[in-house]
Amino acid sequence: MNPPYPLKCLSGLFIILFIFLSCEDKPSPAELTLDWRNLDLTEDFQTGSRNAEGIDTEKLNDGITAAKELANFYSIAVIYKGRLVAEEYKYGDLNTKYPVWSVTKSFLSTLVGIAIDKGIMADEFQSLESFYPNLTDSIKGKITVAQLLTMSSGIPDDTSYMSAAYPLNYLLVNDLLYPSGTYWNYTSAGTHVLSYILTASTKESANSFGKKYLFPQLGITDYTWQDDAYGISNGGFGLNMRLRDMAKLGQLFLQNGKSAGEEIISSGWVNKSSEMIVPFNANKSNGYGYLWWMRMVNGEKMYYAAGYGGQYIMVVPTRALVVAITSSSQYSGAYGENLNRIFYQEIIGSFSTVVK
Repeated sequence: MNPPYPLKCLSGLFIILFIFLSCEDKPSPAELTLDWRNLDLTEDFQTGSRNAEGIDTEKLNDGITAAKELANFYSIAVIYKGRLVAEEYKYGDLNTKYPVWSVTKSFLSTLVGIAIDKGIMADEFQSLESFYPNLTDSIKGKITVAQLLTMSSGIPDDTSYMSAAYPLNYLLVNDLLYPSGTYWNYTSAGTHVLSYILTASTKESANSFGKKYLFPQLGITDYTWQDDAYGISNGGFGLNMRLRDMAKLGQLFLQNGKSAGEEIISSGWVNKSSEMIVPFNANKSNGYGYLWWMRMVNGEKMYYAAGYGGQYIMVVPTRALVVAITSSSQYSGAYGENLNRIFYQEIIGSFSTVVK
């Protein structure tokens, strides 16, 4: 005999409720551990869950939401232990090539390191006159590659070199701000001189050299890099690339220069680049390396590539964390302050320390 209709309905409700509660109580399956120190960077990042162990999911979501509410914010990608755990676009999408401005400098530094690793350049202590022996200014001739990498060359900043008929002459005609190697000043002009040196060494532009020894090894194929009137890759800015490809450079540095066991750049150059060679204050909480910025927060080291308006590649080795961010090219000091606060307090704070 069939049970009365109300009893049937009640039984069905109990079954549905049981299934629902069972699903709610069941924890998410653990993700397989990746060797995040040795990913094959020619491949796309594997996606990961924001609910994974070591992530404060609510805090991360709140941080990303807060960033997206900022007027100048464009996109963010977060790589944790080798997995893409967050990728959000307010403007553009995964195929958009963003102008990364001075993030270009960190790519240039990487290419200089590769040239030195391969013996194409002797070392970073070579002087400008060793590449341009006909240089008549003996003072500027003593400027070294290392001084250009640390922005201590004394070359004044002037971004109009890209419209000059003879860019290198244009950049070297003015007096130095100070004797090279004595102080620090931000200068895209100096890094464009560095791009000339790289070309003088390799006999090809930074872009062409990168197409052989860096970009394919990171799976980067869809990008552009501006040239000057002589075909020299813009050393100060001028790269346009996808968000995920920005993150690839950060992951390469997190992996100490290797991809799937192959050395792309030496760990020695990674360490030099991310060392605080030029401290900005007495307690060394901020500083500069080889065209990478440094920050120490409660004893924890972070370093990053930074571009005008809020373009970033941030590496936090102790948390196995890489974050890429793009923003509008319209400068806003308030935006930068708010973005930094969100990044350091909420986004970095969402991840546990994995390496002491």
